[in-house]
Amino acid sequence: MRIYSARSTIMSIIASHLPNASALHSVFTEQLCILYNAKICLTDHLPQLVSQATFSNLKMALEEDFDDNKRQMVALKTIFEQMEESHLTHSCLAINAMIEEAHKHVFFDQKKHFESDMSILFYITVIENLQLGASELLNLMANKIAYRPYAQLVTECLDLTKENSGLFYCVAHEYLEN
Repeated sequence: MRIYSARSTIMSIIASHLPNASALHSVFTEQLCILYNAKICLTDHLPQLVSQATFSNLKMALEEDFDDNKRQMVALKTIFEQMEESHLTHSCLAINAMIEEAHKHVFFDQKKHFESDMSILFYITVIENLQLGASELLNLMANKIAYRPYAQLVTECLDLTKENSGLFYCVAHEYLEN
């Protein structure tokens, strides 16, 4: 009898913390907006990073990340269209400021290739990891019953983000091994 009572108490505690459909929709939409707008900001800066990179594999990884970010933006915009929601937000100022700050601090000196490339790798890795965490949480929310139509698109974005995060780690490892 005690086991049943403890179990029902735990289940009622868990149930009291589960979001209602409206709250889940609101959080999902807002966080999706933040991720989408952060990708816009990042995509604006990637071409300059490509031009600054001197290590050929870093250049290729940045170009691939640029292409993947554009593909992810299309997928995210499709989700907004399906949800009949706007993808514009003013709430992502902190993430955009972080991307701007990282971009300003990327060390670039034509004579110091290693320092420049490692600076790019450091900041792009930080940014990729932020996107990865956000994408993982969005994927969890998208897999809730109410968001199943969007789950595949969110999963595809998550997979690309994981691949790019791993790619930059491999590029850094390769660069440091040479």
